[in-house]
Amino acid sequence: MAEEPKIGVVLCTCGDVLKSKIDFESLKAFAESLPGVEKVIITKDFCKQPEKQAEELKGKVNALIFGGCSERSSLQFNEDRIEKLMVALGLDPAAWETLNLREQCYYIHDDIEQLNNKVKDMFLMAYEKVKTNAPALKENLKKKVLVVGGGVAGQRCAQALADLGVETTLVEEKPYLGGNAARIALLWQSESSPSFCTSECVIPVVGRDTMIRDNIKVMVNSEVAGVVKENGDFKVRILQKAQKVDPAKCISCGECAKVCPVEIPNPFNLGKTKRRAIDKDFPLAIPDSYNIVDSACTMCGNCVEVCPTNAIDLNAEDRYVEDEFGAIVIATGITGKDMSVYEELGYKYPEVVTLFEYERYVANNFFGKKPKEIAFVLCKKDDVGYCSRLCCLATVKAAAILAKNHPDVKVKVFYRSLRTTGRAFEELRRRAQKAGVEFIQEAVEKIEKDENGKLLIKGEKQTYSSEMAVLAEPLIPAQMKLTNMLDVQTDKFGFPLEFQPRVINPIETYVERVFVAGSAKGFKDVQESIESGLGAAVRAYKALKGENKKYYSVIDQEKCSRCETCLMCCPHGAISLKNAGSEEKTIVEIDPNLCRGCGLCYSACPSKAIKFSNLEDEQLIKMAEVAFKHLPKDKPRILAFLCYWCAYGAADLMGIKLKEKLPENFRSIRVRCSASLSLDVIAEIIERDLADGIIVAGCPKDNCHHIWGNYMQENRIEMFNESLKMLGVNDKIVRWEYIGVPQGKKLANAIREVNETLLKVKGGSHVKA
Repeated sequence: MAEEPKIGVVLCTCGDVLKSKIDFESLKAFAESLPGVEKVIITKDFCKQPEKQAEELKGKVNALIFGGCSERSSLQFNEDRIEKLMVALGLDPAAWETLNLREQCYYIHDDIEQLNNKVKDMFLMAYEKVKTNAPALKENLKKKVLVVGGGVAGQRCAQALADLGVETTLVEEKPYLGGNAARIALLWQSESSPSFCTSECVIPVVGRDTMIRDNIKVMVNSEVAGVVKENGDFKVRILQKAQKVDPAKCISCGECAKVCPVEIPNPFNLGKTKRRAIDKDFPLAIPDSYNIVDSACTMCGNCVEVCPTNAIDLNAEDRYVEDEFGAIVIATGITGKDMSVYEELGYKYPEVVTLFEYERYVANNFFGKKPKEIAFVLCKKDDVGYCSRLCCLATVKAAAILAKNHPDVKVKVFYRSLRTTGRAFEELRRRAQKAGVEFIQEAVEKIEKDENGKLLIKGEKQTYSSEMAVLAEPLIPAQMKLTNMLDVQTDKFGFPLEFQPRVINPIETYVERVFVAGSAKGFKDVQESIESGLGAAVRAYKALKGENKKYYSVIDQEKCSRCETCLMCCPHGAISLKNAGSEEKTIVEIDPNLCRGCGLCYSACPSKAIKFSNLEDEQLIKMAEVAFKHLPKDKPRILAFLCYWCAYGAADLMGIKLKEKLPENFRSIRVRCSASLSLDVIAEIIERDLADGIIVAGCPKDNCHHIWGNYMQENRIEMFNESLKMLGVNDKIVRWEYIGVPQGKKLANAIREVNETLLKVKGGSHVKA
């Protein structure tokens, strides 16, 4: 804190319930005796109208200490509510600390004298820390969003942002919008309705709605070429391939295609129909303008001569567009795995197609060659390591429609475990079965041709014949280039990981203000993708307002050795290598606006070049110095460093929910990720004899909010204990625990065990009297 601290204190008795154990008048007098404490208020219901109750502090203090319920677990006055109060009082949003009187004092202790001694120590810990708190970082971001991917999720996201008044750029690599949905002839409506809607109806409607929005800039035939993070924003370089037909001028009259002398296979229809070198990919494509296939164009100029709006420039070139955005939404969708790798399934034969390809056959009435027999083959989940979820549903849909519209076609579905989840798809399966579709529970081992050119489907039990086979291809991420550019953490299959707790953050990635929508994050149908896109828009809109960050890291370049250890530790893409201007050297830089305040880089830096706002080593040591001021000398001193979400949450529930009782010689400090606590702090606490037992607790395995932070800290503690053993230190305990919120009993047991062990230590000062 730059200025002399003037601290206001609010002590809440929680409806006077806490007064049965805690002497609030004594605590008030103690607080008032400390330098810099300007005013102490005792209230019984501070969570109700806190702004009104704290009105008398306004203009008189520059920091606040609150004693009452937990800043982590309170259902009415948690840290977010405290920040709101600080803003209302005109105080810096980081200039506050708490003492957890209710959850980690009143409910877990019964010895009144020792409990009140602990209360004073808790106040001293908060007091020492708040005096040295640094100002919060106020984010000031570009009020623009980049949406990458022009499928239904990306479009609905862009539309919602535009409606909220946010300037949005929509980038799509194809010449048209609609994504995979544009390729599918009949889209199922929803999980609740076994009915269909043609993509030729709804996809142009979605696309048209995108094109008419004032706040959306649509860039088709474009891709993200580079991203630089700076001051919380994303400087993006977009490659827009040559627009030889200007969509702003083209009226889609088709005169150009009439005079074009070049006819080529149309990739949109698998090359089985034709298009001109200048044409639309399909009649209802949006944007409603023609495009030129460069590799086929002869530059004859016929199209230029007939164009009534002068929309064609055959000399147009690729161009790069650079812009800055405050948030990015990844909506790049999924694609099918290359089925040629499964040689045994006969994808080399023209009669063997994938589910995606089959949709174009349906849309074009099988290109005039309707087969008499069709076999659908599921699935390759064991090969890719997961179920793609949509394959069974799409297959049942296709079989049901085929049986209804083409009853003369014999349909077989080969499966191992048919997963027709939901109401609509189970109904479709029943309809298909009733219409004569054969569902055969048998794995297909090989597809080949007989001497007459007919397909042979060789199953585990017998061989079947068919004129056409449709393979359910595993679904994979459509791209990983963008996620790599943005340093987005993905699972081993390439799908972005959601930020923890994943269950309530379905759209956020580990990189701040990078969101993921639609099937880019997992397997979704059209309706679910649109829901996801709309959700991403709301999250992006809120994120653009910026935060007041209490915890963030920055690098002191004069101390930095450029070892890049921090770069390897950071799971949030907040650290990058930058060119240091004219010096032509590379520096490592943390963008505090993108920092999620985990502290992994801080504790790992060998040069001590990183400053971790409001959880510096010096602050933790100051807290440790006063943590046991009022503890009798014969009691072991147990100090627990608890991660801010899981372990601290578990500690809050030890008494209020689990009715655990703990020795009063236990103190806790809430850190960020458990790995933000450096071994230097632990070593100094032990060397200076500030505590006898140290417990470090982090999130459970596979659930760390910062991916690998808990594993990092466990390994450090293990090595640290080896060092203690080698040095012959046997009267101190440093213990690691994986603690989830429901594991309060495990944490309580650990505290009791450490206490009992220290009481038995011989030769030390902790022998029970």
